[in-house]
Amino acid sequence: MELLNPLMLWGGLAVAIPIILHFWHQKKGKIVEWAATQWLIEKNLQQSRGIRLDNLLLLLLRCLLILLLCFFLSKPMINWLDAENSTKKIHLVQPHSLVINNFRFEIEEAIKKGEKLYWIQPSPTPVNDISQLPTIKDFNPIILQSCLNKLATVTDKAQLELYFINNQDLAQSGNIFVPSSFSLHTLVDSLTKTPKPYLAFANQKLFVNTANQLIANTELDKNGRYADNPIYNHSINVLVRNTDKVERRMIDASLKALAEVYQIDISIDTALTTAKKYDWVFSDAIPPRSNAFSASTLYILSNTNRVPDSQLAYQKNVLHIPSGLNPESSELVFNGELPEWLGEVLIKHYQLNPTNKALSNQQLGSLFKYAAPNTVAEESEFSKLLLLAFIVILGIERYLAIRKNA
Repeated sequence: MELLNPLMLWGGLAVAIPIILHFWHQKKGKIVEWAATQWLIEKNLQQSRGIRLDNLLLLLLRCLLILLLCFFLSKPMINWLDAENSTKKIHLVQPHSLVINNFRFEIEEAIKKGEKLYWIQPSPTPVNDISQLPTIKDFNPIILQSCLNKLATVTDKAQLELYFINNQDLAQSGNIFVPSSFSLHTLVDSLTKTPKPYLAFANQKLFVNTANQLIANTELDKNGRYADNPIYNHSINVLVRNTDKVERRMIDASLKALAEVYQIDISIDTALTTAKKYDWVFSDAIPPRSNAFSASTLYILSNTNRVPDSQLAYQKNVLHIPSGLNPESSELVFNGELPEWLGEVLIKHYQLNPTNKALSNQQLGSLFKYAAPNTVAEESEFSKLLLLAFIVILGIERYLAIRKNA
């Protein structure tokens, strides 16, 4: 049994109040001489000794009422009926050979104990043979949450044991809610790497090789793992809207140097052409809204220290450069590092070198949340019984008190 508001039990100390009042009323009264006393029967003149049974019963009932009220206000929740179920475990396993091999001992021990095992799938599938993985092996936060939601009806307050590969993709959909107490058993897949995307132009492919170098070649690196299709297969359309002529010249020269080194097709415009879709926009002011800009357009804004923060918030994919892109105010331009910096921006914007990092224990702890089961019905039913008992005892106490005038 659990108490949701245990501090209310301190109110049980009020049980001393009816006890004090009871003995106060039983105290011997002061004898007053009265002329008609001689006509009273002798036995009626005898002083009552001790405490009568009905008064003692009233005292017990009143003490019980106070204790019952304090117990009711402490909001008890019965769980002894589920004591047997609470010791059981349910195991959810990601259908991956690496998970099976890494946690084989724990999974086989669960099978020996007769505990329930399920594959993590949109609809949890019982594990019949760990050597035979299901045909559907997809795993992501949405599938995991769907599996947990459907398993909530059969968990019966059992301990959930989750076995899966830890990677950053788990945090894409926000919190994952688990319907019971749980333990996480995770591992990092250091062998499987995320396929790297690449850009394709007329005669070249731009990609990051196994040595983490940006390379332009007609063929992809055979030792690396790359996506099946390029994320980009046309020239990069760039709009330069900077009002400063020096800035425009520096940006134009840096883009051409980048295109020459990596043989990238870059088309540079200094005036907005609505017939185009621009991939990069350079400007020293907030660009106007236009159909020529898409959700993936990268904005590189210089001199943002002159622009209010409220105006910088509405665009996505924005790089803020507080100073101007000229030799006098920018070290990148003064040292000739602007083309190299633009190459780093290109890699980051198109995610040409993705990393498959694992979440830390703190991140996992904040990601997985315990979703309390629906115990409102159970609590309310028990509360109704307590309230009914309180009303019945109160009725008995009032009946005896009126009848005995006590």
